Amino acid sequence: MFLAITKDAMDQFRAETPFAWAKLDATGALPLSDHGADVGATLGSLLEQPHWIALLEHAAQRPLSTLDVERLRVLAYLHDLGKANRGFWARQFAESPIVGHTNETGALFFSRLAHEPAVAPLNALIDHWRCWEHFLAVMAHHGTPLRAYTSETKMLEPGNRPQNWQADAHYDPMAQLAALMGDVAQRFPAAFGPGRHLPDNPAFVALLGGMVTLTDWLGSDPALFPVAEPHLEMREHLRAVSAPAAIHSRGLAHETIVVRNFHEAFGFGPRGAQAEANDPALGRIALLEAETGSGKTEAAIWRWLALREAGAVDGLYFALPTRAAAVQLHGRINAVLERLTGGAVNAVLAVPGYIRSGTDEANRARDDDGRLLPGFDVVWPDAQANDGRWAAEHPKRFLAARVAVGTIDQALMAGLKLHHAHFRAAMLARSLLVVDEVHSSDHFMGEVLRAVLRNHTTLGGHALLLSATLTAEMRARLLDPFAHTLAFPALDEAVATPYPALSGSHAPPRPVGSDGRREKTVKLTLLGAMDDPQGIAEQAVEAARKGASVLVVRNSVNGAVAVAQALEELAPELVFRAGHVATLHHSRFAPDDRRLLDGAVEAAFGKGRSSKGRILCGTQTLEQSLDIDADLLLTDLAPMDVLLQRIGRLHRHERRDRGTFLHAEAIILTPNERDLSRYLGRVRDRHGLGPRADGGGVYPDMLAIEATWRLIETHAEIAIPADNRRLVEEALHPDRAEALQQELGTDWMNHLAQQQGIYIADRQAAHAASLDVRTPFSELAFPKDMAIATRLGARDRLAMFDPPVTGPFGTQVDRMTVPDWMAQGIAAEAMPEVLISGDVLRFAWDAARFIYDRFGLRRE
Repeated sequence: MFLAITKDAMDQFRAETPFAWAKLDATGALPLSDHGADVGATLGSLLEQPHWIALLEHAAQRPLSTLDVERLRVLAYLHDLGKANRGFWARQFAESPIVGHTNETGALFFSRLAHEPAVAPLNALIDHWRCWEHFLAVMAHHGTPLRAYTSETKMLEPGNRPQNWQADAHYDPMAQLAALMGDVAQRFPAAFGPGRHLPDNPAFVALLGGMVTLTDWLGSDPALFPVAEPHLEMREHLRAVSAPAAIHSRGLAHETIVVRNFHEAFGFGPRGAQAEANDPALGRIALLEAETGSGKTEAAIWRWLALREAGAVDGLYFALPTRAAAVQLHGRINAVLERLTGGAVNAVLAVPGYIRSGTDEANRARDDDGRLLPGFDVVWPDAQANDGRWAAEHPKRFLAARVAVGTIDQALMAGLKLHHAHFRAAMLARSLLVVDEVHSSDHFMGEVLRAVLRNHTTLGGHALLLSATLTAEMRARLLDPFAHTLAFPALDEAVATPYPALSGSHAPPRPVGSDGRREKTVKLTLLGAMDDPQGIAEQAVEAARKGASVLVVRNSVNGAVAVAQALEELAPELVFRAGHVATLHHSRFAPDDRRLLDGAVEAAFGKGRSSKGRILCGTQTLEQSLDIDADLLLTDLAPMDVLLQRIGRLHRHERRDRGTFLHAEAIILTPNERDLSRYLGRVRDRHGLGPRADGGGVYPDMLAIEATWRLIETHAEIAIPADNRRLVEEALHPDRAEALQQELGTDWMNHLAQQQGIYIADRQAAHAASLDVRTPFSELAFPKDMAIATRLGARDRLAMFDPPVTGPFGTQVDRMTVPDWMAQGIAAEAMPEVLISGDVLRFAWDAARFIYDRFGLRRE
């Protein structure tokens, strides 16, 4: 933050501060040379950690020498050299225009300034070390490649105009640049000795760029590197202490975790695939396919611990499809970390809207989350050391955590041309990336995930994918993300693939031990009631009055709300409640209320639930990660892989009190007419089925829906997990779609052509938007269009309430995520205004009006 100096003090300040500065606050000015040295020292401390140097060496494809490290420190030192320009220097004065310091460095190379004597040492350094690409990456430390370097019309870029480097009576920027280069030569003499040039692999350069962004942030922390004195020679001792402290206090240094066996980590012995998940022969990308509830989470943690023990990874990022799933799993991961490390290692909750690091699952009524202050500072309620807190304080830092549990979009942003993508990719590289609940349905996300996996493995990372069942096509794409063309097995061969199975980038699918306790037979019943919330409610109430725990999963929030309202009218005593409030479960609740709902769901429907009849209604948030055990499932028709996820919530735990629901049963809700062709066009009530006018939709592929419906019609019972592979392939394999469209006629042929076109367009859009760390930095340009960020939810808005307001469950609501599509038309600077609070919260945000009550958030 800059200090605007009054005009009365201007002349005195000019006389006293004629040097280039990097930081200003009320205590004074930090010389640019000191800030450069702070960041160079911090990078040096980072590279003393074995896992960070190992990543650089993997990307470089050779060992790094002391000479290499010293040169990298020099480049980090020079990251802010653009602040020597006169326009930036003058920003200390209130009347001065805003002039930057990154693109402005382009003028040193693409204007007449390139021949200035003060620029000669910089040019000589770049030429001798062959580090032009490295220099470009370091200059882009604010998060995007600089147009001043990557544009084909460099001379037309505003940053390449030389006037800000011209001296006036008060300040000489070229003299300051010369002094800066002289300080570099004196401070890092070993960097200028003879030896090999720096590794020039683009992946090495990309990794360096991300690390310099990290160390710039750390080296700018005023708590460790104050703006006030000491300066210059007197700062050396402070820097020697603060640079290592910056690395250790943020969880970036190595932390030993000793684990002797599986039982010690989890409190029970391995079962099913868990014992084999740590096999290093699977390769850098591994895939575990097993039925819901089979212990894939523990298998993933066990693989992380094994890879960590081998020195292959350091951190862990657990990516889940929904916020609710991430919040729930965060508690479970922290419980394991508490058992293993006694609290020395904590997991960050990488979900925007939360500021949380640490605590175990039992401590749900938290009072020690961080609190966001104006200006984006965060205050924590105690001084307890926690190496994850820094990373928890802002979404762009989430991936810098040693251990984090969050949403998949945070990982996907490391593979897209979005702000700070190189930083995210570099931070993620030290971790085992675990992607939970991988499905076959979303081609765009699948292609972006391939880009993430390409970058991740190129930079030295490892990944583990978890799925109830993947199609052969998606499995091949994800396990070989570098392939341009892939051959997929025919339907018969795909059906014959082992299940449950482990596979990897270096290993074909192989069967793994199955936990016999998880085997179950599920009765499937079709009910044409998708358009009849009253009829759905009646079915659920009839079963609940017989003592069943009933789960109703709908494809849309509106559909779930309609059933929840019907249930309350029919049998209020049977409906799910959070505290004393009748409600349902979906994604549009405030963070604290979602936590309350998750806890209430697991208390009422988890392993320790009673045998009392009750009904829980919700959306896709119920099919993933929450520990739910239902006697009866009512679910909207959906693609087969999704249905199997939902069916996994049936009879999840062994119980002897299921009464007349001793055998698992799923009622599949369908349209009342056996004709899906109307969903090929525009219909008002889609219930998540079919493409919208814009080509999107919850489940747009109607051939997959038709194939799923046919399978249910011919299978009154299915065996889990024995039938999983066959059901998924027979519903989703391309051969099945081709056969169906030939049988069903022209409209369906057109639909298949449309879906294939969307598939190709999605892949092309994902490819165009994807970051490839193998691309030279000089060829990179990030688009200004943020449509991709919107698709990932990266542009969701955060409504802040200060002071907090009372929500529908009696909790204090201080923030709420509003989806981008729901926040359309709201000005960026607008703040929400509370109109009514309590059981029903109404607030205005710009011209929009919102209601938040026990049914969730909606826009009027």
